[in-house]
Amino acid sequence: MKSISNSEVTPILYDAHCHCSELKGNYDVYIAAVSMDLKSSLATLSMRGVLRGVGIHPWNAGNGELREVLNLVREADFLGEIGLDYRLSRASKEVQLEYFSSILEAAPEKTANVHALDAWRDALNILLRKGVKRAILHWYSGPVELLKEIEGAGYFITINPSVTFQEKHKRVLEKAPLEILLTESDGGYVYRGRLLEPPMVRESLESIAKVKGIGLEDAEKAVERNFKRAFNI
Repeated sequence: MKSISNSEVTPILYDAHCHCSELKGNYDVYIAAVSMDLKSSLATLSMRGVLRGVGIHPWNAGNGELREVLNLVREADFLGEIGLDYRLSRASKEVQLEYFSSILEAAPEKTANVHALDAWRDALNILLRKGVKRAILHWYSGPVELLKEIEGAGYFITINPSVTFQEKHKRVLEKAPLEILLTESDGGYVYRGRLLEPPMVRESLESIAKVKGIGLEDAEKAVERNFKRAFNI
């Protein structure tokens, strides 16, 4: 995994959302490593050569680890993976909102890496209310009508390799402006029997280039610019 350097000239791969604590490989990719709970947050903070995020995933909201994770926020490069999930989380909306809001309030100046399945509008509204300046809505498959608001807020969305077959995600790519696009693998997650890994962001890049009608190198440069803006590096 490569460290971030503003002196790099050649565009390379950028993974804005990866569960490095679930992977064992080394990858020639710039990675923002997200966490799911206290254990993974501690593991992520021990890593080198990645941007390190701490958080509690909405699937784990209510797990009793909120205070401990809040104590780690100052050590992190960004917040995440945090957010809301109205489809798969067993926690109530109220508990999810408590965990999401509390972590945002601990460091609203840091980039928030957000999961918001079936909760896109609520998540966006909370980010805005909390005064979050930089946010990433990961694997965005929500309403295309929200894209203008996401752009207006200065936020970003990630394009996952699933864009090659997931229709909702594909429609988002078609409608979203290039200026808010990031690539991600969601590495460490097994989706439809396939283990996702950082090098797969190349598939996202190829889709961006094809859909936007630009060259692959232009897509790489755009994602690089967006990545550095999203994480303030």
